[in-house]
Amino acid sequence: MDRCVRVEKGSAARTAFDTEAWRTGKPEKKLTRRTGPLFAAVLVLASATASGQTMGRREAAPPADAASVESAVAAFYASVSHAPEASPNFERMRSIFLYVGMIVPPKSAGEKFTVSDVDSLADRYEKSAARKAATGLIEREIARRTDCFGNVCQVFSTYESRFTQADAKPFERGVHSMQLLRDGRRWWIASVAWDVERPDNPIPAQYLPGATKP
Repeated sequence: MDRCVRVEKGSAARTAFDTEAWRTGKPEKKLTRRTGPLFAAVLVLASATASGQTMGRREAAPPADAASVESAVAAFYASVSHAPEASPNFERMRSIFLYVGMIVPPKSAGEKFTVSDVDSLADRYEKSAARKAATGLIEREIARRTDCFGNVCQVFSTYESRFTQADAKPFERGVHSMQLLRDGRRWWIASVAWDVERPDNPIPAQYLPGATKP
């Protein structure tokens, strides 16, 4: 990194010379009456150009998936679902998760929680897919409870999992606990944790289809 040098009034070109001296080890050259204004003009021009480029640069529009809580949740299910010959859509998943967003699957007794972001989840999936026969995953939301306050939402999303669209019955049901945040322009998924239905862990009636909303 270049050495930061305070620029005093009347010596606008000093930074350029000090940087060169620091990089090369050569002594600083003195400005002459002719070179001083020239360097000052160059610095002013560079500053104006950079300012114009910054003003002309526009931020990318938020994706449609991030327009609402509903669209973000729908995009989550769409991105994790895939046919046996395909993979989850991790790029789409990245577009709706915070870059530090957490994905926490359930664990068995005695195991430690595995916490991933989208990148580490994709890496684990690719390594696992290389060792196992290809299988599909189709997840579908069947019920939802949403509580929001300002720019924060908590979603309990009940789902069914199948290996293919043609499967008559799901091989798994569970509830995703999803936290979403809005930054003023769009929604982000901050975390998703879930548990699966088991004989000793039935899904409560308030999280099933047809439940009365509070």
